[in-house]
Amino acid sequence: MVRWKLFAIGAFGAASMVFSSDAASAQTGDLEQIDRYTREIFGPGLAQVNSVSELSDVDPNSWAFQALKSVVERYGCLEGYPDRTYLGNRPLSRYEFAAGLNACLEKVNELLAASSGNKVTKEDLTNLQRLQEEFRNELAALRGRVDALEAKTRDIESKLFSANAKLDGSVVMAVTGGGGGGSNTVLTPSAATGPFGDSAFSQFLGPLRAIPAASANVSFVARTTLNLRASITGKDELLIRLRGVTGQDLGAVFPNQASNFGTLFYALGPGNVAYDASTPNGRVDGAAPVSIDKVRYLYNFSEGFRAFIGPRVDIYEFIDTNSFSNEETDFSSGFTINNPMVTFYFTGPGGGFDWDITGNLAWRAIYFATTGGSAIAGPFGSTGLFGGTNVIATEFEFNPSKTAFIKLQYVRLTELGTLFATGLGELANGSNSDILGVSAEWAIVPQVVLFGRFGQLWSNLNGRPAESTFNTVTGTTYQVGLGFPNLLAAGNAAGAIFGQPIRFTGGQYNGLDFATAGIENVIEVYYRLQLSDRFSITPDLQFVIQPANTRDSNGLTIGTLRATFQF
Repeated sequence: MVRWKLFAIGAFGAASMVFSSDAASAQTGDLEQIDRYTREIFGPGLAQVNSVSELSDVDPNSWAFQALKSVVERYGCLEGYPDRTYLGNRPLSRYEFAAGLNACLEKVNELLAASSGNKVTKEDLTNLQRLQEEFRNELAALRGRVDALEAKTRDIESKLFSANAKLDGSVVMAVTGGGGGGSNTVLTPSAATGPFGDSAFSQFLGPLRAIPAASANVSFVARTTLNLRASITGKDELLIRLRGVTGQDLGAVFPNQASNFGTLFYALGPGNVAYDASTPNGRVDGAAPVSIDKVRYLYNFSEGFRAFIGPRVDIYEFIDTNSFSNEETDFSSGFTINNPMVTFYFTGPGGGFDWDITGNLAWRAIYFATTGGSAIAGPFGSTGLFGGTNVIATEFEFNPSKTAFIKLQYVRLTELGTLFATGLGELANGSNSDILGVSAEWAIVPQVVLFGRFGQLWSNLNGRPAESTFNTVTGTTYQVGLGFPNLLAAGNAAGAIFGQPIRFTGGQYNGLDFATAGIENVIEVYYRLQLSDRFSITPDLQFVIQPANTRDSNGLTIGTLRATFQF
């Protein structure tokens, strides 16, 4: 019903009906209340038209052109949409016509107050009196609707906990299980994360562990999220997120899966730590310790430029997003929702901006430090907001069409005492990594979407002993997938993805290779059944080849049934 006022005015104009002051005053009390309500609700969406030629969809040769021109020139009560369209072919109800009648009555009163009464004729008065009589019941009904809506609005406002804040949330529940059969085993590094895999350097840090592939149980996983969103000025948003996770995925049994982001990003991994960094001490008895895991303030300086800052911001809210980046409703693996190189460290104190430069070009940047709230130096040097492990990331997005984009990314990653979260102890005080990424998406047709990501890194160690030798570490990651929106029914969706999590491909430390012999690959498919706009059920199937970049590992198969509630 957003457009009813506009079309009522248009139909009124097409009928070439005009009005007088006496008739316009007959129902002033009723109409003022209706007009106030309609202007408050719909006024910002309409724009005054000073000439019919401003309306792009009104043909000057059409029969309606002269009627609309008369309404504009004599009474100035014609409005169009901000995009300068009129949409005059839309049908309208008697109620809508009555509301349009009211709008022109107001304009007539303004003309008379400005001593323009000579524009009103006796014939106009007769027409208006007839219209008022014919639509008396509809106008009275509109007044009743307005009274009921105002009463309901007052009741809702009286129950709000805050006039400028709202609460929304989600609950994800999943049953997951899988592994491998028989005497199959999965090899995993004992002292390194996934990228190191079965490299000589990884085995120098500690021997590979052989884990029976059938040792994982079926488990129940749940994540609850509550978002408190407040606006102080109307152009900003203060977001406070509360989150709790319970239950483990198979990554708790077979560590280092999917670049150490696990098979279910909304679950607990090794050590009962949530992959999304929300729950450091999770539980497996159904209880979910809750923490404030995200606080950020965002301000819209203009329609195309916004900046954000906070003690806990998420890089993946702004950088490297696509249509399938929501692990609650799309792919579940932590590897598939982002480029794991670009978002390897993804949260901490910091800030950034998001700038839509033109309609098809955007620029984003973010800086944060993982221990940015620390005032105490760590064992390898300073921490705090500008020390320790920190990330500088930037992204340029180009949209060649409304159905496609390409994003180019650069990340400067500085780590304190580690290389990709692997503690190196006396071998080095830390590392610097330069990362290039590209992400692209193309809706070939509305029902088929092609997308992909690629990343390349170069890492150097800092503070290593003088007698050691070192060559730059290199690594890659990629993924390619297909999405099928509205498959079989509106709201449903399916997706399939194949990719390689982070893998080191080159570099040496004292003659020990960083390159892995194994190459982990992940295949994931899902189908989301959208039962309502707030509830969906999603079966999900994953296949992991050479898990944790170890060549002699047997593959894993993981099945998950997920339910998502949004409110």
